[in-house]
Order: sequence, then C-alpha cells, then structure tokens
Amino acid sequence: MANYELDLLENATDSLNEALLKYEEGEAGEDKAYKFCILHFSHFLELIFKYYVYKAHPLLIYKNPFAKNLDEDSLTIGLPEAIQFLKNEGKDITKEFSKDLDWVKKLRNSIEHHKFSMNVDEVKETIGRLVKTVYEFNQSHHAINLDEYLDAGTYDSFHELAKSYEFRLKKAIEEADNAQKEAFRGVSLKESMDVNFQRLECPECSQNTLVSNDDSSTGFQCTFCENDDSEEIEVACGICGVPSAKYYMSDTEEWGYVCDHHFQ
Repeated sequence: MANYELDLLENATDSLNEALLKYEEGEAGEDKAYKFCILHFSHFLELIFKYYVYKAHPLLIYKNPFAKNLDEDSLTIGLPEAIQFLKNEGKDITKEFSKDLDWVKKLRNSIEHHKFSMNVDEVKETIGRLVKTVYEFNQSHHAINLDEYLDAGTYDSFHELAKSYEFRLKKAIEEADNAQKEAFRGVSLKESMDVNFQRLECPECSQNTLVSNDDSSTGFQCTFCENDDSEEIEVACGICGVPSAKYYMSDTEEWGYVCDHHFQ
C-alpha cells in the first residue's frame, strides 16, 4: 500500500481546502457542516503560521530547538508561539486578528472536548475575517501564493469570502459615516456639543461602526455586526443624573447605573 504523505505546507493547505468545502456545505443549508469547517480551519491556521516560522528559522518550530536529538516525533510549537514569533519579527498582527484567533480556538476546544453551541452567523463572520487577514498577510509579506494550493472547487469560495467581508465592511463604514454626517448636518461648531450622537468602536467586531440609533433599545447599533451594546456607551447616573461611560458606573437594582463615587 502506498504511503500518503504531506509536508507542513501541504498539510496546512489540505485542511484549508477541507474547511472551504465544509463552508460551502454550510452555505447550502447544512448548518452542522460549520462545525467541521471550524475544526479544519483551526488546523490550517496552526499549521500555516507554524510554516511561516519554519520558513524564517526551521529549527524554531520545535519547542526545544537545542535538544540533542531532534526528529519527526519532537514536540513542535503551537499557534500562540508562532504568532508571538511573528510579532517579534516585526510582522503586523492586529488585535482584531488575535481576538478572532482566540475565538476560533475557544470554539474548537469546545467542539473537541465538550458540548458546544455556535452562532452560525458569527461563525461565517469570523471565518470571513480570518480568510481576509490570512490572504492579506500573504500578500503583504510575500509569504506564499495560496492560490497555488487551492483546489479548483474551493478557489472561488476562498476569494469570495475575502472579498465579501471587505465589501460588507466598506458598506458598514459608509453607513456609519452617513449617519454621522446626517446628525451634524446644518449644525454649527458651537452647537455641535449639543448633538446627541456618538460613534464608538464596536466591542464585537472591533470596527468604528457602533453609532447612535434611536430604534435600538440601547440607543446604539453597529452598522456592521448589529451589536447594540458597549461599556463605552454613556448612561445617566440614577442618583445625580451626570452621564458617563458604563465602565465607570455600578449597575444597581435600586438606582440603575450609578457613578462609582457615590459608593466611596
């Protein structure tokens, strides 16, 4: 029987292709396929970033590169170590990307080790962001040409994911920009302080698209991911009435949000 062998890069991109196939099944209505999409995509991420380390310094993929005997069974680094290496090399690893990696890792661990639940829309959103980030990382650092390793049946899905996320984000930013312009239309600089409009960074998608929205129960909504809450939203103190961001407040049963200095 012939051996089936894959090197590090081939192993990584093989999992990417499997993840994309499962993503397509999910898009066709098979929600449980996203579970396997996450597992395969997590495997791809770990191996592809390990490969980046290998390209720079082959021995540094091992946990103990100074061991006397290194072989195929020697322990290798994980994704956190690979990411830290790239940061130390001066590569741009954004906080948004790190946050998405943590999210995927947590969901993967739940799938592998315990019961789990997943929000399908959130899975699709995060996979789109990660595909776009990996694609741009390879483009900006000339790491590898992923197109060469994509199967004919997954090539379109990969690029559609990267482009659709970018397109939707652009639309969301434009919507937030328009909401801001409309709120201040015809308002003088002196009067602008009285305009009841805020624009914040959304804690869910990390975009500057959480804007005032009268139709939301919180008075805010993200134009990208539709999240409507943030600790940065200003609320009035239930005792003195002075507004401040939620993270400076205590949420009480009697008074609602109350300035912390009332408890000092």
